[in-house]
Amino acid sequence: MEGIRAELVVEDPHRCDVAAASRDCGPVSSVSRSVVPDAEGRVHDEFTVREGDRPATLGDATAIFRDDRRTIYRLPRPQGKGCVCECIEREGCTVRDVQVVDGTLFVTVLARDLDGIRAIVSTLREAQDGVKVGKLLRAPPEDDEGRLWVTDPEDLTTRQREVLETAYEMGYFEYPRNASAEVIADELGVATPTFTEHLAAAQRKLLERLLENSNCRSDATSRQGSPKERQ
Repeated sequence: MEGIRAELVVEDPHRCDVAAASRDCGPVSSVSRSVVPDAEGRVHDEFTVREGDRPATLGDATAIFRDDRRTIYRLPRPQGKGCVCECIEREGCTVRDVQVVDGTLFVTVLARDLDGIRAIVSTLREAQDGVKVGKLLRAPPEDDEGRLWVTDPEDLTTRQREVLETAYEMGYFEYPRNASAEVIADELGVATPTFTEHLAAAQRKLLERLLENSNCRSDATSRQGSPKERQ
């Protein structure tokens, strides 16, 4: 079976108390959520702050563990308030990892196929703006021993490959980012808007190619039948 791993980027997500709390501290990681409500009918989110300010409270969140490296907070909230993670899980997909930087949510999602990712993005965009697919990786079929793939880099122009490779090597896609768009643009000797335009064009082309490959493979599978049918 094939699978899709996607990183969704949601700017200023609605109804996400952890994202709101992140504006008053450093990057947030290791977000976990309880599913069993307490006596007051609330569930709890727990998250870790390793850098920046780590006060005893962040809004409604309270520190439950502290040492010289990290602070873990617990945040009570109403159950079923329609946050991003709940919307993803309602589409039948799995939330693998959640991190937040200054109010922007980075959610790693596991889905069976691209249709699952499309459904998630469509649902989230109905409720708010600022929803993007940051990264998209596809696992090879079980009978293919290749690595995870996205698309053929030859689909890109020389300039697009240069921009993409420089951004990757300088840590633009890391969490948190090791280099800003301005720094990478300076390294490439171009204006920041030019860098972001080339980067967006490269990412769009990669995604279009991946979606095209997915449709072609689906058509081929439909024509050939399942492995058992071909025996």
